[in-house]
Amino acid sequence: MKGKTSHTTQPSHNAVSLQDAKNYEEHSLKELRNAGYRITMPRVQVIRALADTTQALSAYAIHEKILSLGGKIDVVSVYRILSTLQEVGLIHHIGIVDGYFPCRMTDCHGKRSQVVVDEVSRSVTELILPDSIVEAIERQIQEAGYEAASIKVEITGTSVR
Repeated sequence: MKGKTSHTTQPSHNAVSLQDAKNYEEHSLKELRNAGYRITMPRVQVIRALADTTQALSAYAIHEKILSLGGKIDVVSVYRILSTLQEVGLIHHIGIVDGYFPCRMTDCHGKRSQVVVDEVSRSVTELILPDSIVEAIERQIQEAGYEAASIKVEITGTSVR
């Protein structure tokens, strides 16, 4: 957790570029292979459905997006694939909107997640909290007698731009 700097990724209220979507897909496929997973068409379809989104999508929305693009997949498979992608650290599950969002940051490990969700547009922006804040959270967790398995910070707000 040391060495991370505070910054945001490209504001998600802007459209995701075709190159960013392609980079996410390539990175995801590489990480899946590195984790020992086979690259299957259903996995590729779910990754592609997430690659260009600016909003967290429910499993059903991902399913519908795949079907609308001519793909074939069932909802149970979408859920299984999302679980795998989350385990590998390629997506965020955002509880406040019960949706999934691609982790486009280079240091996303699935155990830490900091996002802000726009209350109007529902767009998501990934954040990196300063180490001092994460350390303070971890210290409080330890003082309460726990060991953190993961840390998720989900913020809602409205864009001022």
